[in-house]
Amino acid sequence: MKATYYTILPAEIRLDKRLSAFEKILFSDILALANKKGYCYATNQYFAKIYQMSISSISHAISKLVDLDFIKRIYEYKDKTKMIERRKLYVQINNNIPIKNFPYPLVENTKQDVG
Repeated sequence: MKATYYTILPAEIRLDKRLSAFEKILFSDILALANKKGYCYATNQYFAKIYQMSISSISHAISKLVDLDFIKRIYEYKDKTKMIERRKLYVQINNNIPIKNFPYPLVENTKQDVG
């Protein structure tokens, strides 16, 4: 799997001693993936595959980020059922204000001529 984006790790997350190194990396990935639509819809299976970790480890890390109010988790259900159709992860830092369209472009690097 080839990544086509880069991530940013805000100081508020980087310096938080309650978070493990992996939880900080996962947060930065969620932030990058949320940039386009304002939320991240990647599944735990997706993260487990790219980080070569168990789904339960990913779930635990995301739950910790939710518990610390760094991300907000919203479930969308299939019509008239309790079956989850999609999970949305919204990034909340700096007084828990949701972030959309992060102020820095999180886009694929492009090659440039350096004359």
